[in-house]
Amino acid sequence: MLHELQAVFQNFYHSIFVTDGKGTVIKVTGQDDLQYIGKNVFELERERAFYPSVSVKVLQSGKREKCLQYTPTGEVFMIESIPITNKAGEIERVVSITKDTSEMNKLTTQLDELKTLLERYQRDANRMHPPQIDEKPLIYKSKEMQHLMERVKSVASVDTSILILGETGVGKQIVANRIHIESHRRDKPFFTVNCGAIPDNLLESELFGYEEGAFSGARKGGKLGIFELADKGTVFLDEIGELPLHLQVKLLHVLQEKTIMRVGGGKAKKVDVRIITATNRKLEKMVENGTFRQDLYYRINIIPIHILPLRDRREDISSLIYHFLDFFNKKYDRSVHIHANQLEQLLAYSWPGNVRELENAIERFTVTGQLDSNIKHDKIVALNFIEKEMGISDEEFPRLLTFLEEVEKMILKKAMGRCKTTREMAACLGVNQSTIVRKIQKYKID
Repeated sequence: MLHELQAVFQNFYHSIFVTDGKGTVIKVTGQDDLQYIGKNVFELERERAFYPSVSVKVLQSGKREKCLQYTPTGEVFMIESIPITNKAGEIERVVSITKDTSEMNKLTTQLDELKTLLERYQRDANRMHPPQIDEKPLIYKSKEMQHLMERVKSVASVDTSILILGETGVGKQIVANRIHIESHRRDKPFFTVNCGAIPDNLLESELFGYEEGAFSGARKGGKLGIFELADKGTVFLDEIGELPLHLQVKLLHVLQEKTIMRVGGGKAKKVDVRIITATNRKLEKMVENGTFRQDLYYRINIIPIHILPLRDRREDISSLIYHFLDFFNKKYDRSVHIHANQLEQLLAYSWPGNVRELENAIERFTVTGQLDSNIKHDKIVALNFIEKEMGISDEEFPRLLTFLEEVEKMILKKAMGRCKTTREMAACLGVNQSTIVRKIQKYKID
């Protein structure tokens, strides 16, 4: 019977550890515990041979105790200690049972997996409920922007593809937001994806999701893509010109068939999303060069909306200046005012970074009280350039039209010497590329 009981204990428990009523170890079953025979658990606890000693707890409390016990090697054991008393109620023995830790380790592993899974569900829940749309107001006064907003309102209610064109910083994101808000999808999700900011190998899984086991490191249960999360809503693909060719094919399929297929999946799924795209690149040239699919270009360019650069709608500059000044005064609790000469300087500047550059400049002005040194008065720059390069004296003046043509030719030649393409020349001189090409042809510049 004793042998059978010992076999049962050894199968169900890691070891048994017995002390007398004073805490001296008198019996152990584990080989690693033989070194403790004859020693006292109070002393062993002080020496940190194991800590805390559950036997000590029982000797102090007089009742059954259970807790985790740690060793200097980093091992952790679940110990349950039971007091054995005589008829007088005095403790004669303390029997400590070390439970098999494999089950505890298994439970710990499962707990860690559940925590990880919970974190993933939380992230997915956050993605399924995208942040509120940043409803920045569109500040404008020019007729060009008034016409643009009328066009936005007219096309917002129709679920057709819209391509927003314009230089960096003109407000393509704000216009896309406005289209969504004006549409019947206004209460549904709105996701923005910058195609140039996400690596190619991640962009596909971000947009289309993936199935479990689709690739090394793919998480259990797979992942929903943005097109699935945005069902019934809108997806805004900014910098569409940066989309790699293999994803252009998949995007075309979404636009035409209204279905997506996850990475590693074999079953198409229906999605109902409106896709708005935007770019500051010349997609026609990319089509000619073979870097952008022609069929996709025609599919996203059903309704183009072109946002003019700030230098071509100068009526909006002053309105934007005062709007941003008021906003940042409130944000930083300031009362900064702009003087007439500073306003003139801002109005004369060409703003190559458009509204974004203007907003940043006004924020710095609100904080520092000074305009950026790089915001030069374009009129002063032009006058200094003409006087230096053309050598005009106070006594004589050339014929105006002839002089202007000569100045244009000289500036074009200088820009041509500095720039490699007509696009670079246009950016340098603050005009459209078509203007540069037309002027070069007019003056027959080689």
